[in-house]
Amino acid sequence: MRLIGTKTHRVIDKLLVDTGATFTVLPRDLLEEIGAVKVPTKTKLELGDGRRVEAEVYAVVLAVGDREGATLAVTFMDAKPVLGIRSLEDLGLKVDPVSGSLEATRPPGVAYYYSSG
Repeated sequence: MRLIGTKTHRVIDKLLVDTGATFTVLPRDLLEEIGAVKVPTKTKLELGDGRRVEAEVYAVVLAVGDREGATLAVTFMDAKPVLGIRSLEDLGLKVDPVSGSLEATRPPGVAYYYSSG
């Protein structure tokens, strides 16, 4: 995964893809290093181990394979890299439950919007 900010970009070779995680989680120092844009709000999270934390929210651009797009990432003390379901949806990706690999849900660069009117 490539993480793109206003200052630079970084490649993260190893991270957990967690369809049970709402947000992508990244260490604060990495977000600040690349120049991710801090959103003026915080969110409360319940972690997989049951702990509850208050997390800062950042706007970032992620690239995975031929997919690139804007998404939100959160950070908190001792945060480890996790690719969450919102970012997968933003990039048009899903996890194949049999192989565990990522697969496309739509063409690259295309987002769907439903309008009832």
